Amino acid sequence: MRKKISLRKGAWRVAALLLALIIVLSGCGAGNGVQTSKIGTLATVPSAFTDRQYHISDTNNLIYVAKSGLIELYFDKVTYAVCIRETNAGKLWTALPTASEGDETAQTALLTVTVSGGGKQYVLNSQDNSVAFGAASFKPLTNGIQVTYDMALDSETANSALDLVAAGNLYVSATITYTLEDGAMHATVDCSQLLASAGFTVESVTMLDFFGASVSGAAGDYMFVPDGSGAVEMTAGDYEGDYPSKTFVTYGEDPALGEKAAGDTVSSVPSVIPAYGVKSGTSAFVALVETGAEISSITETRRQGNGTYNRVGPTFRVTDTAYSGDEGKVKQYVGTSYTGKLGICYRFLSDKNASYSGMAAACRELLIRSGLLSTKMVSNSDYLPFLLTIEASAAKKNANNTEVLTDYEEALELLRQMKAKSVNNIFVRYNGVLDGANAQGLLKSSDPQGKLGSEKEFQSLAQYASTQQFTLFLNLDLFTFHKKSASISGNAADNIYGKSASFTEENVFAGYLGEETQTRWFLKLSDLEENIYEFLEDTRDYTVGGYCIDDAGRFLYSDYSDQPYSRISAESLLVQQVPALASGHKLMVDTGNIYMLSNADVVADLPSETGYPETETYSAVPFMQMILHGIVEYAQTPINLSENSEKAFLKSVEYGALPSYDWSYRKTGVESVDTLYNYESQITKAAENYAKADAALKDLRSARMTSHYEVQDGVYCTEYNNSVLLYFNYNDTAVTVNSITIEPMSFLRVN
Repeated sequence: MRKKISLRKGAWRVAALLLALIIVLSGCGAGNGVQTSKIGTLATVPSAFTDRQYHISDTNNLIYVAKSGLIELYFDKVTYAVCIRETNAGKLWTALPTASEGDETAQTALLTVTVSGGGKQYVLNSQDNSVAFGAASFKPLTNGIQVTYDMALDSETANSALDLVAAGNLYVSATITYTLEDGAMHATVDCSQLLASAGFTVESVTMLDFFGASVSGAAGDYMFVPDGSGAVEMTAGDYEGDYPSKTFVTYGEDPALGEKAAGDTVSSVPSVIPAYGVKSGTSAFVALVETGAEISSITETRRQGNGTYNRVGPTFRVTDTAYSGDEGKVKQYVGTSYTGKLGICYRFLSDKNASYSGMAAACRELLIRSGLLSTKMVSNSDYLPFLLTIEASAAKKNANNTEVLTDYEEALELLRQMKAKSVNNIFVRYNGVLDGANAQGLLKSSDPQGKLGSEKEFQSLAQYASTQQFTLFLNLDLFTFHKKSASISGNAADNIYGKSASFTEENVFAGYLGEETQTRWFLKLSDLEENIYEFLEDTRDYTVGGYCIDDAGRFLYSDYSDQPYSRISAESLLVQQVPALASGHKLMVDTGNIYMLSNADVVADLPSETGYPETETYSAVPFMQMILHGIVEYAQTPINLSENSEKAFLKSVEYGALPSYDWSYRKTGVESVDTLYNYESQITKAAENYAKADAALKDLRSARMTSHYEVQDGVYCTEYNNSVLLYFNYNDTAVTVNSITIEPMSFLRVN
């Protein structure tokens, strides 16, 4: 077996990090299959507003279409929009705001399409560029309706057939299908039928982002968004301050596309699930993007003042498009176009289910049906697992040399100390065992490094873990590598510009060993299968209980190298290859992008904080936790790496998470690093926290988390389906709830 050196970059995670996508824009290259054009100055041409009657829903114009379960579908014969009526509650959900609401000139729409051509970006919408021109049509279906919008800048072109459109004229035809099934509404756009006139490219489509929009909300109303593990934006009342729109990119930005064009200031944060929703009174809906999720983002806007609505909805990047260059020298890159379907499923909830808890339950059911979540349940055991990340070694500035932080014998000693403190069930995530440490090279060339000890010593560690019924997870980077440990040429995926695709993260060990940041490159996807199978072959003598995939649960990328992969085909390839790692092993996944969870047993570092700052109207909720609890074990940011470890421990119990710590055995001599990572000053407190979490949660591992809510300021309650309630008090004084007193900064379980 080859003996080299290793560690990984898990130690970089002191806080949520903003990825910096590294794009080299010099030269005239482009990725394989990418079309380029010099357009000089990029101009945006918006739709011209026509008449308000095309932008609102009027109940007098509704035609009944279909019914399923407790919902009915209606069609507006003037606007060509749809509405859903809940038959049990009488609630009417409209795809456009109602006639009694809003701004007289708001360009609300069913579909908004961004199209480029001739050096311009045109923004067309279904209302001003089709309905107002009399160019929309519909076709009844057995259980729904199909609506086609032929869009153009003028009425004559919009009412022409595509093959009769004059050269250079802009024309787009988009069809959206609405069907009811099992009490849900499905909205679908087939991109193979998304047609544009010659010389124009459909860049993106925004669907139904005004569905359920409003100008005001009652107390307790909110929009749900996929920030972190979930967040709610309250819609009642006006508040001081600025409320810019928030955008959540499903599975994060595509590293192959790089930065936005100059002057584009839209910010975004990644999301692990493409879900959103609205609560209005005693009714709510939740929407889950079922097809096209990999190219979707979700944008939420809170009404503030006149002229806007509270609204949330998805945009789909239909064609990979990027721009580079300064003003007057802009170059356009056009890559892969998606020809599949864009599909959204809407589930409608009422009464006690009209909450983010009810939304999570509905999404859980949809994800299980689609195969994205397993039907298996977590097995209860005598003890709650403790997720312990052990840092094995860190790369020095020269990636061919590493500093040992916890060798095999020290890792064994650390586990024995934990066992002596009555921590009787541990998931051990062992980082930095493979060559390159946090500068790990190609997976196929990454063996366990001899610097940490002999194979016999490793087997002693593995045997002890097995005997104690601990699970030892070997941490690995599946498709990213460090340039100092492997050659970029021939190994790296290409971005749309024809350059090697990469990302940069902060290096927490910078003051001790390495550089301030570390850049990693993405693997050419055609080599993924070879990398996995060669790694498994080379490490077959190292008996481990599982693998922790560090990168594939938080990154998804296109590849424009010699064998191009779209982001969607990249996900398909990844899902096909991961079972090889899961065969005979448990599987842990970092972050937990939903496409990685069908084979996962554990999610590490599941986001629990929002990417956008929390405000008086905006706060985190345990949406993903309510989906996963009982199916997949999960832990949040290691408690010792949180800004407030006491609050982080309480939050982990409130969210039903495993207690999690990230430690090294040896001291580095750098106080800031040792304070965070050295186990000696933390192990006693960690064992005390574990005992509390074990008593509260060990018999709930297979239970469903059915509800979560704020009882009063700083006091929250989590409910499980076996009638167990846990109350959490984040105040600095004791509080009494239902004759039960909860001490400050503590929790109390009630059966």
